[in-house]
Amino acid sequence: MAAAVAHPKSIAALHIALGGLPEEMRVEVDPGIGMSARTVGKLRKVTAWPENLVITTPQERFPGSVVAELPKKQSPAMPPGGGMGGMDF
Repeated sequence: MAAAVAHPKSIAALHIALGGLPEEMRVEVDPGIGMSARTVGKLRKVTAWPENLVITTPQERFPGSVVAELPKKQSPAMPPGGGMGGMDF
């Protein structure tokens, strides 16, 4: 199942990322994240959003679809020379 990844930097951006998801949709939180929201409805009620978190939302709505909260991963450094890894065009 395809998912969209969002990096909301504020509560307003979080609300946009959650869009029209149903209030009762389950939220899975990565262990170690201090977030207690377990449904989209409760996630919409949070008053602070750490910038280092990302969410993944299902692009298609099926029973059992979930929103996941994960720590934002650091992008790997680009290798010298632009980093296309030997791809010659």
